[in-house]
Amino acid sequence: MTAAHAVEATGLGRMMRESLWAFPIVETIHIAAFAIVVGSIVVLDLRLLGLSRRVPLGRLASHVLPWTLGAFGVAVLSGLTMFTAHAADYLASGVFMLKMGLILAAAVNAAALHMGAMQRSGAWDADAGPPARVRVAAGASILLWLGVIACGRLLAYT
Repeated sequence: MTAAHAVEATGLGRMMRESLWAFPIVETIHIAAFAIVVGSIVVLDLRLLGLSRRVPLGRLASHVLPWTLGAFGVAVLSGLTMFTAHAADYLASGVFMLKMGLILAAAVNAAALHMGAMQRSGAWDADAGPPARVRVAAGASILLWLGVIACGRLLAYT
């Protein structure tokens, strides 16, 4: 038995496959959490692209990032719960692997941005506007998360 099949054989995996309501309920939670994740990230990314300059970046980031991180935690837990139902199929799916890769790329992009240019945002917050590298990272973030959404929807049809 492979590790993926062992995951599927757990009580949680069996419940997620056999219960009429378990998978749809967890999937709804996953989608709602992910909507908060992506929505909050896009709001911040649009600000990093130079829109809504009258909103202080630090204030916006400190408001949305706790929501982003909390909802991301819920999305991860619900995603792992859904994974238990069909672990072997997901691991064999190119779309699933692409989704995971895009999430990793988005996380690396965000970490680099927040540990780098965002630390010096006071110098460019309102007057000068975001530097080009910040705008590129924000645009890449939006594209990466749209790719994650597309892959998530494609998983339902593969």
